[in-house]
Amino acid sequence: MTQQPFISIIIPVLNAQKWISPCLEALLLQDYPKDKFEIIVLDNGSTDQTMEITKKYPVKLLIKTKCNISALRNWGAAQARGEIFAFIDADCIAPKDWLSQVCLLLQPDHVGAVGSWYALPEDTTLVERTWDILTGIRRETIGPMDWVPSGDLAIRKEIFEQIQGFDEYLITSEDVDICQRVIKTGKVVYSHPKLAFKHLGNPKTLKQFFLKEKWRGEGVLQNSFRHFPKIEINNAIIFGIISFVCILGIPGGIVLWTLYGKDGLFLLSSLGLLTVPLLMTIKTLLKQKQWNNFFILWLLFTVYGLARASSVLNPKVWKKK
Repeated sequence: MTQQPFISIIIPVLNAQKWISPCLEALLLQDYPKDKFEIIVLDNGSTDQTMEITKKYPVKLLIKTKCNISALRNWGAAQARGEIFAFIDADCIAPKDWLSQVCLLLQPDHVGAVGSWYALPEDTTLVERTWDILTGIRRETIGPMDWVPSGDLAIRKEIFEQIQGFDEYLITSEDVDICQRVIKTGKVVYSHPKLAFKHLGNPKTLKQFFLKEKWRGEGVLQNSFRHFPKIEINNAIIFGIISFVCILGIPGGIVLWTLYGKDGLFLLSSLGLLTVPLLMTIKTLLKQKQWNNFFILWLLFTVYGLARASSVLNPKVWKKK
């Protein structure tokens, strides 16, 4: 890789009129040489003003509809000229030295991809600030990571082509999958907080948080069960399964309590639904020491468990690839 390689910034968009301007303006202010990078915006069929706004900027706008975000990113990479593919989502604001830091961190030969977990914007809700207690632990990590979000990911072109890009089969969690495959090549995925984007599209309410985690849970399950009978189990799946079993146990327990006066199943299921989030809350706060957020974080972990449990009900996650 050359000292100042040409970089292709790839941005998938769909109805992003609220965010696309600040995203592009931050990219055009990069301290990296202007003739050393290109910006490719991939529109997936926006029905708002996204395309009209994008056309005002010196970027390459391409349109590809009726595909998921993995396919959109892969198509963008196929049009790109860079030695590095730098993926950013339309609701993210990159720091001014993002591309310079990407090049610096990708210089070692053993590094295949770099990225970071998101930072908070200036205006946040209680839901955003509280969940950031957890994600902030990963954002502040410097060194190899198991994965980073695909909305803040830069990868060497040769590695991207070697692993055949993003898996277009997945509903979501394509970031976990591609990072795992980078690691299997013998390279590392390196995380650094200097690469952290301000993420404008965080869930801001409990409802939005539930829907986002349900969606992510579907991708996690799909990724883990698609090679059945070989199954990859992680803590998020275990958390979701426990929550699902507890949810099923509550109505069953009510029936047993009503008919036979036996309340054991109801109490055990209700306790289990609250205890696992409680333990996760304590584990997180032992590291971060922000005990004033104890109850809201406990609530968020409980909602997280319910969302991941509900993802089990999507039949797409059980389809074998």
